[in-house]
Amino acid sequence: MKGKPIIPPVHLSATYKFDNSDDLIDVVQNRSGYIYSRWDNPSVVAVEHAMAAMEGYDQALGFGSGMAAITTALMANVAAGSRVIATQEVYGGTYEFLSDILPKLNVATVLLNCWKTQQILKEIENGVSILYLETPTNPLLRVVDIKPLARAAHEKGAVVILDSTFASPINQHPIDFGVDIVIHSVTKYLGGHHDITAGVVCCNNRHFDTIWTYRKILGGVMDPMTAFLALRGIQTLELRIQRQNENAVKIAEFLDRHEKIKTVYYPGLTTHPDHDIAKRQMMGFGGMLSFEVNGDFDKTKHFMDRLKVIKLATSLGGVTSLANQPITNTHAALSPENRAKAGISESLVRLSVGVEQVDILIEDLKQALEKV
Repeated sequence: MKGKPIIPPVHLSATYKFDNSDDLIDVVQNRSGYIYSRWDNPSVVAVEHAMAAMEGYDQALGFGSGMAAITTALMANVAAGSRVIATQEVYGGTYEFLSDILPKLNVATVLLNCWKTQQILKEIENGVSILYLETPTNPLLRVVDIKPLARAAHEKGAVVILDSTFASPINQHPIDFGVDIVIHSVTKYLGGHHDITAGVVCCNNRHFDTIWTYRKILGGVMDPMTAFLALRGIQTLELRIQRQNENAVKIAEFLDRHEKIKTVYYPGLTTHPDHDIAKRQMMGFGGMLSFEVNGDFDKTKHFMDRLKVIKLATSLGGVTSLANQPITNTHAALSPENRAKAGISESLVRLSVGVEQVDILIEDLKQALEKV
């Protein structure tokens, strides 16, 4: 055929035919081709190659959701008697898996505040199988100092896993700080358009086969059509992130000056407790920020209901700006005590900044704050 498509086709086949049995046997034994799309699929492999190259690892694996990526990566690296040390300020679903599910499998989990580096280092000295980090954190945008923690964990023979969803590969390169396995919710910045649910794991060869086998068994593989849309999103990722970084800085500065805002959480502000770490560790401060309204839950809810351009919705990282109160959705599963430990108040708002004109977004926030 003369001429080839510039857009990779979507391979929707669940199974693949062979000309002879020897070829089938070779694929089964050596994974030299395709046999069944729960194992591998050409559309998914295209995304995996793009992500591995972007993050600088040997391999990547596509999953049906960010949580499928998280749980499979963890399950592939624990056994009865393992000890997981994780930061307290992780995604709500991750927190539930670490605190409720893994202990049932005789896996000990220790959760510590992410900013208490010395305390985490001390706990690592007591033994660790997996060090699990997430940075920047959800929803207070704390920035974990990765390098010293990864170094200490490796000295104990541990695997270091990092959820880098909030940063994206454009703003942060975890491989530079000693991270073994990087996880992204592709649903967020990588997809970028609020139209897919997916996850990805990036790792080097020594971790790949084990995670691949667990994915095959647990079944959380990425769908081919989702892979097609994820690859489309990746192609515009850098352009979108640049715009979102620029918008978020301007919005954070506006909110920081507003009399009806108590606190703004954004690592790009010099007042943020982890600003110096973020400057050292990140190439951009990201499109996520949180802030506390000067008021109680009802006043904050009233502010949310007055937003017009910014949509009241969960999720994040897409071209459309979204806002929510973590207490009502993303962290609703946490007990009041655990929310208090994580610093999540009833007046906290999380804002995912999109690519709209920043003046329009600031005007929307301004009019919504008028009657708070």
